[in-house]
Amino acid sequence: MNERQRDLFLWLWSQRRKPGQQAIALRGAAIGALGGLVFALILGGESDLSRGTTYTGLSVIIPIIERGGMLLLLSVGAFGLLGFILANRVFAAQEAMYQSMLASGARVPEQKPQMQPGDRGPAVAVAIAAAIIAAFIVILFVNYW
Repeated sequence: MNERQRDLFLWLWSQRRKPGQQAIALRGAAIGALGGLVFALILGGESDLSRGTTYTGLSVIIPIIERGGMLLLLSVGAFGLLGFILANRVFAAQEAMYQSMLASGARVPEQKPQMQPGDRGPAVAVAIAAAIIAAFIVILFVNYW
């Protein structure tokens, strides 16, 4: 990490940490819960939840509500908890790095530092990797839906 990258991290984290760890963790839980909802909708839409039952007529929706409701409840809860824990952990790690830099004598710049093209290498590599992963996920959905 060079000086401009360090200053950019210090400036960005000084802005992002303002809501506090609890608010960030709750935001992570909300995002996780939305992910759980999407997961439940995708998984529930693919299965025949009424198969193997003796219900007839309109009562055939009872197992769909039972199993679908359980799937929704469990996936939203699990993904929400996962989002809460991960957001909390990432916040703590970033805060520790921020405090370590401040303790070593670094100062938070008053304005966002201007990056040079050579400073953006790690961010470009992460963006390319994320794009490749997203493309493979889309390919899987297209092939198996």
